[in-house]
Amino acid sequence: MKVMQRGIMKILPGKMAEAMELNKKYMAIISRLGMPTTGMRMYRPFTGGGDAMHTIIFEVEWDSLTTLAAFFEKVMADPEVQAMMLQWDVILDTHQVELYAAM
Repeated sequence: MKVMQRGIMKILPGKMAEAMELNKKYMAIISRLGMPTTGMRMYRPFTGGGDAMHTIIFEVEWDSLTTLAAFFEKVMADPEVQAMMLQWDVILDTHQVELYAAM
């Protein structure tokens, strides 16, 4: 069963440029660790009110929930990713992850 992962990141005001630069580095790391980034899509809302202009949305499709879980176990054990999480902490307001199955 394929799984679609959607992440909704709310960036603190004035930190979007820093977030985009950090995201480039993060994408390089997770690509190396096996994330299927060729099918990944990233969005920034044009409208939506409130903090919409401080939002990054990404979507990626996984072959299965098992594949997704195994990948995140590997990622969270990676020392480079662990160090990067501290950098995200000072620029992120919230980070929500949603998982969807096709109907």
